[in-house]
Amino acid sequence: MKILFLTDGLFPFQIGGMQKHSSVLVKLLAERGLDLTVIHPGGKDFSVQKLTGQFGDLPNLKFILVPFPAPGKIPGHYIRANRTYSKSAYEAVRNDLESFDLIYAQGFTGHYFLKKKGASNYQAKVVVNLHGFEMFQFSADLKTRLAYSLLKREAKFNLIQADYVYSFGGKLNQILKSLEISEAKILQHANGIVDAWLTDSHREHAVRTFVFIGRNERRKGLTELNSALKKIIESAPDGMKFHFIGNIDETDQVRSSCLKYHGELRDSNQIISILDQCDCLVVPSYAEGMPTVILEAMARGLAIIGTDVGAVSRMIDGNGILLTKPDEEKIAGAIQKVIEMNLNDMNLWKQKSLQLVRDKFLWSKVVEAKIKDFIRISSR
Repeated sequence: MKILFLTDGLFPFQIGGMQKHSSVLVKLLAERGLDLTVIHPGGKDFSVQKLTGQFGDLPNLKFILVPFPAPGKIPGHYIRANRTYSKSAYEAVRNDLESFDLIYAQGFTGHYFLKKKGASNYQAKVVVNLHGFEMFQFSADLKTRLAYSLLKREAKFNLIQADYVYSFGGKLNQILKSLEISEAKILQHANGIVDAWLTDSHREHAVRTFVFIGRNERRKGLTELNSALKKIIESAPDGMKFHFIGNIDETDQVRSSCLKYHGELRDSNQIISILDQCDCLVVPSYAEGMPTVILEAMARGLAIIGTDVGAVSRMIDGNGILLTKPDEEKIAGAIQKVIEMNLNDMNLWKQKSLQLVRDKFLWSKVVEAKIKDFIRISSR
């Protein structure tokens, strides 16, 4: 089977859950013998040598570099950049389009392929994976709402025009239903974690230790988390430790000896080292899909505090606290509950995280399900 794989980035050259998802999926599909042509935009510290070092020199794996347009400042620049990138990707393979059995498009990368589908001769089915559908979820401020209003139209076009769309389930299925997307074109799947992330033991720490991993953007709930932490620190400054991984501006950092900011990390070993110092991951987001960071934390035996958005409810099941919304009182209450938990109950949550990963979220299982989907829906 010959697949055209469209992505707006590969980790570690690009940071983000979708980019990690692309990197792992590409590698596993190629290792299982599928013929892949991958269009990607490169990124920070990119080189062909580093790309080959990460993915190997497989004869059935071809990469095409298509630069992503520089970001602009005028409203709608992100959509315009994605459309330009999608058109450039189309032009890069237009003479070979008829040879593909399937086109797998991450995010908005498939826009131009969908636009040209009726006017072109290629027969390949186009599968769109928008991951989190954040633009259809709750937004925390006016600026985000305005940005989402622009993204909704683009998302609807991709979802409606696609032959098939992927959903992580949970509340994301409700979104697709509200958009009147036919159940027949919805493919259910899960995000995954590679076996190498799994630990075979859980660790105990003298002080309950938490971690936040994410970009410094409003939907991640950092403002509410900071307010919650200030309350806890005021009442019991020595009752916990808290690590932050991500490029968080100094103006958005809380100054306390119990908090440590590591900045943006791209090395998995560094991230694992910090996770292994922690007991619980906190994900107080307003909108998510099925976050890779939650799976990474679960694979290292951490409990989870997360908001009931996207497909987060599929990952918090007897291994943490599912928040109804990310307000500071609920976040502070959940963190305080974890601080006060006895060691036995804490260890039960950690063990359940590991069990859930082994049962449902290992990439070795997820990729096999995807291959079955590809075989069933491909044009040939």
